[in-house]
Amino acid sequence: MTKAITNMGPSADVGVMSVAMSMAQTADSEKGRDPERPPLYQVDQTAQVSHHDQMLPADVKTARDWPRPRKWIATLIPSGFLFLQALTETMLVPVEKQVSRDLHIRRPYEWILCNSLVLVGIGFGPLLLAPLSEVYGRKPILLSGSAVFLIWNTGCGAAPNLESFLVFRLLSGFGACVADAIAGGLLSDLWRAEERGKAFAVYMAAPLLGPALGPIFGAFISEGANWKWVFWTTSIATGVGMVVAMPFFKETYEPKIRQTFAKKSQRQQQPMSTEKTTAFLTLMRANLQRPFRMLATQPIVQLLATYMGLLYGTMFLFLYMYPRMWEEHYHQSIRIGSLNYISAAIGYVVGVNVAGHLNDWIYAKLKARNGGVGKPEFRVPAMIVGTLLVPIGLIWWGWSGQARIHWIMPNIGCFIFTTGCYVCASCVSLFLIDTYVKYSASALSTALLTRSCAAAFFPLFAPYMFDRLGFGIAATVLAAAFSVFGMASIAILWFYGERIRSKSTYCTEFI
Repeated sequence: MTKAITNMGPSADVGVMSVAMSMAQTADSEKGRDPERPPLYQVDQTAQVSHHDQMLPADVKTARDWPRPRKWIATLIPSGFLFLQALTETMLVPVEKQVSRDLHIRRPYEWILCNSLVLVGIGFGPLLLAPLSEVYGRKPILLSGSAVFLIWNTGCGAAPNLESFLVFRLLSGFGACVADAIAGGLLSDLWRAEERGKAFAVYMAAPLLGPALGPIFGAFISEGANWKWVFWTTSIATGVGMVVAMPFFKETYEPKIRQTFAKKSQRQQQPMSTEKTTAFLTLMRANLQRPFRMLATQPIVQLLATYMGLLYGTMFLFLYMYPRMWEEHYHQSIRIGSLNYISAAIGYVVGVNVAGHLNDWIYAKLKARNGGVGKPEFRVPAMIVGTLLVPIGLIWWGWSGQARIHWIMPNIGCFIFTTGCYVCASCVSLFLIDTYVKYSASALSTALLTRSCAAAFFPLFAPYMFDRLGFGIAATVLAAAFSVFGMASIAILWFYGERIRSKSTYCTEFI
C-alpha cells in the first residue's frame, strides 16, 4: 500500500487539475496565419473562389455561436472521457497485493513502473495528438484516442506477465491523454474569455475526481471480482461513452467546420476551387516542433510549466504517502483507508466551484475597470488563493497526522490541499490559454509534459524523505518550497507579464 499511488493521474489528474494540456490551435481567435506552418489547403490562384468558400451561411455556425446547451454538451462529453481514463490511474492502489501476486512483482521499482509508466504516455501523447486535432479536427482525434485507450487498457487486464502489462500500461497512456490534449483548443473554440473560467472548471472536475475516487472504486470492485475488472469496467464505460459521443459531440474547430462546408458547397456548385493538399509531413513537423520551441524561447511558458511540474510533483508525492499515513499511524484496513480519499474528492469539487466562479468574477471586475479590455494577468489574483491553500493544507495534514490527532484533522488538511491544487492548476491553464490564444494548445501541452514527468518521478524519493524527516517536517519542507516558487511566479506574472508578452511572436492580441 505504501508504494501504491505513483500514478495519481495526470488528468487530473489531480490534475487533474488539468489541465491538462493540448496542442491544437484556436482559429476563431486568429489575427493572422501561423508563420511556422503552411495552411491546411492551398488554393490554386488561377481558380475562382466562390462566395461560399469565404463565408459561412447563417445556418452554419462556429462553435462560439452555438446555443449554450450545445456548448455544454461539447464540454461535458470529453470531460467524461477524462474521468474514466483518470479513474484507472489510481484504481490499482487497493489491489497491489493481487497484482503483485499474479504478475510476480517482487521489487519496489517494478510496482512503481506499473503506476508511473502511464504518466509517461500521458505526458508525451499530446505532442502528437494535439497537432493531429489541428489537421483532422477535435472529434476524430477524441474518438481515435479514446479507442487507443480502450484497446490497451483492456490489454492491461489480460496481460499474462509483468512485461506485457508494462507495455500495455505505457501505450494506454498515449490514448488516455486525448481529452486533456485537446482541452485548451476545445475550450477556446467554444467559450469566450469571460466565460472560460467556469467552463474550464467544469471540464476538469470529472478528471480531478477520477484519481480521488479511483482507490474507492478499486477497493470495492476487487472485493467482488478479480483485479482485472478494474481495467475492464473502465474499458466498457469508455466504449459506451464513444457510442454516445459519435452522434452528440460535434466538431468545434472552426477551420475544420469551414473546410467541411466548403467541400459540401463545391460538390453542389460549379466552378469548383482546385485544392491541393499540403504535404502532411511538413505540416506535422511544424506543429510538433512548436511546443518545444515555446518551452525553449517563451519565459511565460517556462515559468508556468515549472510551476505546474512542482505543483503536480508535490501533489503526487502527497498522494503517494497518503495511504501510508492511514495504514501506519491510524492502523486502518485498505477498504476503510480508501474512504479517506473522499476528502480529496470533496476538495476537488469545492475547488471547481471556487476556481470557476472566482476566476470569472475577478476577471470581469478587472476587465470592466480596464475599460472593457481583458488581460491574461487578470487570472493572477485567483492564483494567489490557490498558492496559499496548498502549503496550508500540506502543513495541516502532515503535523496532525504525525501527532495522531483524530482522523478528521488530516482529512481537513487533505481537503484544503486538493482545493488549492485545483485552483492553482486552473489559473495556470487559463493564463496560458488567454496569453497564447492562437497557440494555447501548444503552450498547454508543455505544461502537461512537465507535470506528468514530475508526477511520475517525484514519488520515487517520497519514502526516503518521509522516513528521514517524518510527516510533519517533510510536509513543511514541501510547503515552503512551493510557497517560495509560487509567490515568486505570481509576482513576475503580475508586474512583468504584459511586458514579456509584448516581446513574444507567439502572443496574439488579447480580446
